[in-house]
Amino acid sequence: MNNLQDTITKDKHGDYLATTSNPVNTDPQYMGDYPPPKFTTSKIPDLPPPTQSTTESPAINRPPKSPGEALGPFFQFITTDLNRMLWIGSALVFRHVSYVQPHIEFLCGNDMSINYNWEILYENIFDLRAYRVNIFIRIPPGENDEQVSWKIDWGEKVTTGQFYIAQFNQKWRGGFFSCNGFDATVTEDIASDLTYSNVWNHLLSVHKEKPFHVLLWGGDQNYIDFIFEDIPFLRAWVNMEWNQKWTTDFRQDLQDQVEQYHFNTYAENWNRRDEVRNALSSIPSLMTWDDHDIFDGAGSYPPLIHDSPMMMGLFHSAQKMRLLFQHHTTLAKARQHYLFGYQGYNFFAQCGPNLVIIGTDGRSERTTERVHEEKTW
Repeated sequence: MNNLQDTITKDKHGDYLATTSNPVNTDPQYMGDYPPPKFTTSKIPDLPPPTQSTTESPAINRPPKSPGEALGPFFQFITTDLNRMLWIGSALVFRHVSYVQPHIEFLCGNDMSINYNWEILYENIFDLRAYRVNIFIRIPPGENDEQVSWKIDWGEKVTTGQFYIAQFNQKWRGGFFSCNGFDATVTEDIASDLTYSNVWNHLLSVHKEKPFHVLLWGGDQNYIDFIFEDIPFLRAWVNMEWNQKWTTDFRQDLQDQVEQYHFNTYAENWNRRDEVRNALSSIPSLMTWDDHDIFDGAGSYPPLIHDSPMMMGLFHSAQKMRLLFQHHTTLAKARQHYLFGYQGYNFFAQCGPNLVIIGTDGRSERTTERVHEEKTW
């Protein structure tokens, strides 16, 4: 029986076939369904200290730095409820756990009313408390823009800004982009000559002249590719013998490192880069992710690789941080926060009476045979 199993799953050299089921995860139910970590007493190597990259942005470090004591606000547009004439969105705010909840105020026009409430997403995530501010604004009639000003009192400082929403009969204006960075195949010498902040600054200059109501992020919001170079255990794992690589356990202490790497990457790219932070705090965003938000080609590998504990563990960590930063939610709360799908997280955004945007999650249910589960369609 064992010999027969070997002929089915291995080639003549004894290597597992990429198209066969993963031997330690033979029946995964969804992308991210990996076996529980095994108990071990060995120690995963620590990450090296961050060093500044030679790319154009001074905010990019390898590995990414931990954030400071406050992040945000990052604004998200969710939908409009035309039955109740409401604009619905949220703000994502982080504050160090040693501080009390910040105080936020909104100010808008005389014909508008605004309601909001605070929700804690994580009591403590890498020493920060993650808050979601649910925002509901009455949509006034007319064909003009409405400015919504905000102010956050953090305790020792105050930050201010504004974003814009469309009146009921106004045509919505928006921006779209994808691929906010470089993958691992682009050398630092080349990347340092590509002044990609200029693209952001141009977008912000257009927004200043004629404000956007929404900014659609089409995927690859961050490039996580360098995680395989920056985390020592992953660097060693990439070079493991074939059969060992696809049966290696995704350990809990590794998961902690991977999640912190994602968290710090978001914080660094979205908060330390002034041009990105200014966009996130002044244009409500809609986001759908792609492979570089996870790792290059995520979801498109054959079963042996796709279903391996390491690949699925990496995916699950990326999913957790994607839901937090890109959708202001958690795995437990995503459905109540307007995201839908069988096992993925898609959105349906009604932008006033004349426009709908459907954002499809092309990675969570992806295999070599499909992009979305039939139940999602």
